[in-house]
Amino acid sequence: MALTFAQPDRRLTLTVARTGRHVTIAAVGRIDLATESPWHEEVMRACTAADETTRVCVDLTEVTFLSWASTAVLVRAHRACARRGRTLRVVASGPVLTGLHVTRLHEDITIIPGLRPVEVTRPRAATGWLIA
Repeated sequence: MALTFAQPDRRLTLTVARTGRHVTIAAVGRIDLATESPWHEEVMRACTAADETTRVCVDLTEVTFLSWASTAVLVRAHRACARRGRTLRVVASGPVLTGLHVTRLHEDITIIPGLRPVEVTRPRAATGWLIA
């Protein structure tokens, strides 16, 4: 008997927004070894740019998976921001937030719990009868 497993969705979408001196990098999808490279480049570009940026925000609220190896990017970004007098803030929710706390990154990096959009589903009734 052969077992088949569903393949995870490997898409990662990045959005970079600049408002005055603040830069926000928002990610949607999985961040793992297969998708980390573009995310790493955008985060480090924002942290090391030779401009007037004062705050970098990394929004992970729509990230469904963050690999342990990818958390090192946040440590590098924090150090790069500190060297340039910038602040780094990470917004996360769900399992990603839990993972960041388990790794104790919240002791060095400002991690803010964010709200993840709630999918509204209606319960399906098996019958028209109300069972209490």
